[in-house]
Amino acid sequence: MAASEMAQYFNFRVESAEGYWDRVGFLRKWWRIYADDARWTPPAWNRMRQAVVTRRFAHLERSRPRYIVVEALPRRRQTHVGNQPFPNMGQGVLMEEPVAAAIAMIDPRRTDDTAHLAMLHAANSRESLERILYAAQEQVGHEGVRRLILPVGLSPYLGTGVLQDHFHRAPPLHAPYAPPYVPELFSTVCRPLGRSLLYTSDGNANTGGPTPASGPAVIRPLDPNRLATDLLPLFAQTMPSWAEFPLPDGPEAEFLLWWILRRPALAWTAEVDGRPVGYLLAQPDGGGPLRRCRGGRSLLGRLLLQSLELRQPRSVRVLFAGVELEYRRRGIGRQLWQQMLSAGPVNGWQTVTAGPLPSTARAGLAFLNAVGLSRRETYLLHRYDFD
Repeated sequence: MAASEMAQYFNFRVESAEGYWDRVGFLRKWWRIYADDARWTPPAWNRMRQAVVTRRFAHLERSRPRYIVVEALPRRRQTHVGNQPFPNMGQGVLMEEPVAAAIAMIDPRRTDDTAHLAMLHAANSRESLERILYAAQEQVGHEGVRRLILPVGLSPYLGTGVLQDHFHRAPPLHAPYAPPYVPELFSTVCRPLGRSLLYTSDGNANTGGPTPASGPAVIRPLDPNRLATDLLPLFAQTMPSWAEFPLPDGPEAEFLLWWILRRPALAWTAEVDGRPVGYLLAQPDGGGPLRRCRGGRSLLGRLLLQSLELRQPRSVRVLFAGVELEYRRRGIGRQLWQQMLSAGPVNGWQTVTAGPLPSTARAGLAFLNAVGLSRRETYLLHRYDFD
């Protein structure tokens, strides 16, 4: 949508959530901004509410989240009688509406005067985006922060970046989404920082056959929660490093897995001489039910979501995977991949999506190309420097 078509607002007001009920209000207003967008895959309402409202996770608490909402009055067009403007009273009384919402977080593991702006939703209005960036600056600037990285998820390894293309496609589960007007909106205020790429298969993903590939490793089922405990070193060292995001530690890995494991996952580890040297964590893509039920926010929506999620999705999401550096190029990654494909429905997964991975993760992107996936969505990460 062109800048000339941006919505017009006035009487802006900034709110900060302090207590429990303020956070409840923040979440409802954040939700409203994209609620009418049929392509948006909302998170499961109950899970999001637990993360934002109850504040029970060490990973979130240590970042001292600041919940910010910008509200404004929409500027309605006037009708004219002759040459005189005449207010259109049929539109009723103007009510303030949320036009931007985000959470400012300062990760104490960073030492570069940078904060993250998480869960950013913004209406099609440059001033709305500017207002929330100024509000975030006021919230964190006095603590020595000089720039924001945006938008990210509650962890940078969930929902990071602004969607740049393929707006006609419904986004897969755990992938960031933004309406088509957002890229231009961000380009007027922020600077690009880095790109990430989502990869997908075309047609039947099981091109290598249903039988797991042979190789030097023994593939075993994995309890995903081990990635936050005894397998945390393997998990951290195989995560792509970019934008100076700290690699996951125990509290962050625990939060990531809690968020992902709302539904059952598929996970395996690759062992060589009894030692885990690789892993793969995937999940049937449940984005469709969440879109249809609007995240299960209402009672009827929750009941419908439970019913729809009993069906077997035909698409699988590869969320995290990796092999230790010294064991790469031995076919272990392909062993894990084939194990995942062989675990699909009787006729195989129809679609596999993986990523998004930063464009700097060359080894990971080369592997996805090698197993037959092709690049689809692009996401752009931004920075906003304080004057």
